[in-house]
Amino acid sequence: MKPAVLEYPLSDNLGDYIQSIAAKKLVSEPAKGIDREALHTYTGEPVCLIMNGWFMENADNWPPATNIKPLFVSFHINPTVAKKMTSPQSIAYFKQHQPIGCRDLFTQQLLEEKGVEAYFSGCLTLTLNRNDFLKKEEKPEGILVLSVLERLQPSLTSWQQSKSFFAWTVERIKWPLKAWQYKKARSRLDAFLANQKEPLTKGTQIIENPHCSSEEKEALALNQLEAIARARYVVTSRIHTALPAVAMGIPVLFIEDGLTHINQKSRLLGMESFFKRVQTKSLAELSEDFWIKPNLKKPFIEALKKAVSRQFE
Repeated sequence: MKPAVLEYPLSDNLGDYIQSIAAKKLVSEPAKGIDREALHTYTGEPVCLIMNGWFMENADNWPPATNIKPLFVSFHINPTVAKKMTSPQSIAYFKQHQPIGCRDLFTQQLLEEKGVEAYFSGCLTLTLNRNDFLKKEEKPEGILVLSVLERLQPSLTSWQQSKSFFAWTVERIKWPLKAWQYKKARSRLDAFLANQKEPLTKGTQIIENPHCSSEEKEALALNQLEAIARARYVVTSRIHTALPAVAMGIPVLFIEDGLTHINQKSRLLGMESFFKRVQTKSLAELSEDFWIKPNLKKPFIEALKKAVSRQFE
């Protein structure tokens, strides 16, 4: 079967496309893109679809059509849809295509509790190679500060667009506290960065125009991978900035303020060995040797690559 990767027409997160770029690099021929949220309506030629990433916005659209052969690796089920994604129909589907390579320990445990054979695969972005994104004449320098504290930052629309009066009231009451927490965390982070001797470059993983084409989103994701490759160090609150940096051998400081909810914590279970995670309140206590170069185990990465490549040999 021909290879296929996921696309995200409505996503505003470059991390989604970074994961698909990693998947494409592991197959020897061009891969077809298929909308993650419309897998159940796919009517094209039979394909083997690499099922890596976050599943999913609308679990009513699961499982995929029969002309999709799924390759489950680096797969994450979010708690927001865990009940629907582990329905009897879904569990039967997983068992048909097991073992399931899970991006995190939360997903592995969730599936194993339902009798599905699963294992911790890690994320396909850990297979990315720095040399693919860094020009020969470029020398890595500076600290890339990318999408830090974005999930902690309060938004007026979070309560203005609430679906019920009760939800609106709760969000409106919480907003001043959230704003204060963000301001405090931001102040701690700014003080920490001000003490660093390296030049800073700041950016975001969020796409300004989420309605641009998949080709444009992939180009933006490639630009971001190039920015990561050029950095000497990375500070972020995004998994798919942190893991590509780890894959490239770049020391990462992961700021986890605002990621305490189970919907976020679930995605981080198993990531402890890949990058250093800290709260902003602990930044002032870090020792001088906190920039630790990642040490990815070669057998782990080779197993991750083989999980994909053997399907297309």
